[in-house]
Amino acid sequence: MLGFGIIGTNFISDWFVDACRRAGCEPVAVYSRTQSTGDDFAGRRGIAHAVDSLDALLALPGVDAVYVASPNGAHLEQSLAAFAAGKHVLCEKTLGTSLDEATRIVETARDQGLVVQEAVRPVHDPAYDLIRANLPRLGALRSARFEKLQYSSRYDRVKSGEHLNAFDPSLGNSSLADIGVYTLQPALDLFGAPARSAGASVWLPNGFEASGTILLAYDGFVATCDYSKITSGIGPSVIVGEAGTLTIDSMSQPGVVTFHERGGDVDVLLDEPDRPDWSNMHHEIAAFAGYVERGEFPERFAAVSLAARALMDEQLARTPAS
Repeated sequence: MLGFGIIGTNFISDWFVDACRRAGCEPVAVYSRTQSTGDDFAGRRGIAHAVDSLDALLALPGVDAVYVASPNGAHLEQSLAAFAAGKHVLCEKTLGTSLDEATRIVETARDQGLVVQEAVRPVHDPAYDLIRANLPRLGALRSARFEKLQYSSRYDRVKSGEHLNAFDPSLGNSSLADIGVYTLQPALDLFGAPARSAGASVWLPNGFEASGTILLAYDGFVATCDYSKITSGIGPSVIVGEAGTLTIDSMSQPGVVTFHERGGDVDVLLDEPDRPDWSNMHHEIAAFAGYVERGEFPERFAAVSLAARALMDEQLARTPAS
């Protein structure tokens, strides 16, 4: 059984504990900079150890891998420290705050014979295997629109003048890194690298990238990735071909997937509405554990992570409209 050390005690770490056990792995330790916070988390979630330093976490017996759920700006340093201690790394998105950082993380793990995987839930969800299997029914693909518009519960506080780390661009945060990745990575995994790309973003006065659209151009086919932390969307996302359309209710945890034939017939391929946010998290953990068990590097997902980070860097470098 793969033993995880968890970095961080926020809500995503809370989700991880249940998903980890559901995937047949075990959270054995948690690291928080404040010992009392770590003790509370460990006691509440039945975790054996709580420590207040990364070195202590990496030295604990039974920690085979590290789940990095810290702020984006810490991912590089913490991942490299884990590799130096011989630990595999499952790192929350985004893998690095730039393509250079993400590449360094991937190459270091590969060179040391360790597994690193970015924790982007949808690309490991079996629903996407179902979507991929049904793409030929669409005929020649012509367009896709992947949408993740999620009004942040913290945005009203930001509008009132409060400083929040989640909206601080100096920490490597952006709507694209937090929300847009759920549209971009599935697009790249399903359709491959585009021939060219374009895009534009909406920026807050503090320089935070709050929403945007990335256009991916393929031969005879165009895909758009729409994302936001300051608006709420009603979906669905769609893939459109000459013979029909696939609709997807949620990019991050698809629960309803439907094929609409051009002639009008409808085939519901997946009907599990109202899935909770954590419901597909165990798939990424099971995939990661499988790579560790087989001693195999996850080349497919590393390639998607790096391709996505390159497009993210391009998008974030585009000059805001004046």
